Amino acid sequence: MKHLILIPLTLFAFTAIPATAEMNMPMGMHMDSKAHAQSHEGLGKINSIDAKAGKINLSHEPIVSLDWPEMTMDFLVQDKASLTNLKPGQKVTFKLIEGRPGKYVISEITAVK
Repeated sequence: MKHLILIPLTLFAFTAIPATAEMNMPMGMHMDSKAHAQSHEGLGKINSIDAKAGKINLSHEPIVSLDWPEMTMDFLVQDKASLTNLKPGQKVTFKLIEGRPGKYVISEITAVK
């Protein structure tokens, strides 16, 4: 008789757990990761472009939302075509998103006129 009582309670315990969107997401993705949903804006100057590799080197001003100081660094771009009309020496505005944990890519980049 004890076994008959435990089975329904066990089934109830599993059906009472609410499903969340995170449970249905691929492994490694988490809804509470603000970086995946958030973009970070920056202003910088182009030092070099490697259009084939989809890479750009920028000297950028501080990016407050990431707590980054002014620095020079390489970035990958999501869309290589976004580099087509850009040239070294131009000032640009750009948006960064986290592609992998701790690795940011440029999702948008525009020359400042």
